[in-house]
Amino acid sequence: MQILHPVFTVSVLFMMAFSVMEGYQNQYKNYKEAWFVIMALILFSGFRMNAGADYGSYTNMYQYYGLTATYPQILEGATFRTTDIEVEWLFVLIGKVFFDLGMPFHYFSFFIAIISIIPKFYSFQKNSVYPALSWLLYMFPQYFTSDAGQIRQGVAMGLVFLSLEFIKQRRLIPFLIVIYLSMSFHKSSVIFIPAYWFVRYNFNSRSILTVILICMALSPLKIFNYMDFLNSVAPEEIYAGYTDYIALQHSRGGVMFTDLLCLLYTYFLVMYDKQACAKIPYYEYGRNLTVAGICIYFIMRGSPIFSSRLTSIYLVFSAIALPNAVAAVGNLQMRRYLYTTLLAFVVFYYFVYAEMQADKANYTPGSYRNFIWS
Repeated sequence: MQILHPVFTVSVLFMMAFSVMEGYQNQYKNYKEAWFVIMALILFSGFRMNAGADYGSYTNMYQYYGLTATYPQILEGATFRTTDIEVEWLFVLIGKVFFDLGMPFHYFSFFIAIISIIPKFYSFQKNSVYPALSWLLYMFPQYFTSDAGQIRQGVAMGLVFLSLEFIKQRRLIPFLIVIYLSMSFHKSSVIFIPAYWFVRYNFNSRSILTVILICMALSPLKIFNYMDFLNSVAPEEIYAGYTDYIALQHSRGGVMFTDLLCLLYTYFLVMYDKQACAKIPYYEYGRNLTVAGICIYFIMRGSPIFSSRLTSIYLVFSAIALPNAVAAVGNLQMRRYLYTTLLAFVVFYYFVYAEMQADKANYTPGSYRNFIWS
């Protein structure tokens, strides 16, 4: 049985301990000490050595654009015009600054990890009754595939999480500014713009189930083949590593597993919707975003790239919606049972990720290395 490197395994165990303390008390309490685990995970991601999807390609890109790109050339990309630089402009700009300061790639990677991970856990603390559980639900697999893998999308996703605050405040211009910054790291973030309005849609359990079933029925039609604009929103990755990484999930049963994940999410959203809407402020926002992610997944299910990249930017909000749905359950015994179920799911996903992807991504005990101690 494969496991993750001890630094990640211990981090998961500590976060699970905080999660148990959050979920099994008679009153709701968050533990600020969980930030120490987050800081450790930033170090493990930022200073990793040859680990994660496209690590080698990112180091080559850092050197190449550091040597060849000019600042005026980079800034031309701020208007998303076609340039000789094939990567989003703000990501290249930050890398160029670090390169010109004479810093090695892992210092740049560390900075990217900071601006990628901190906004997410901050958002969990602001919007989830159980932030430690939210992080655990997010961690597998997004921490490894985004924050410590396809890092451009990781930063973009962090900014998308921050934009939720402006959605709640109904401040359109600041929301659009944050989405613009997010698109400047990964342009697939443009698909999140409709979220500003979609979060206000008044779903109930029946309508949630109906719209998801409709999208499941549309899945075999592969209607994404008639949406040419999607190629500009979420094109094939410039470098092969991430594409191969996603293909591995499909070839080894990843699609079926994601199907089951979406069904699990649907169960919680349908069964506990009424209680959560009544008790948890802004619960319906996280719920609606999760519903959008499920629907996009089933519609794009036939495409490894579209069903992962366009889905994840919405589906990650399940890490907020599910814990809040559990927190709204009035019966203490049932609430603890559901909480235990989600923790068991995290443990299960730990072993699924370790078995299916950790070896390829160099996150196993024998393959993971870090500049801090290597």
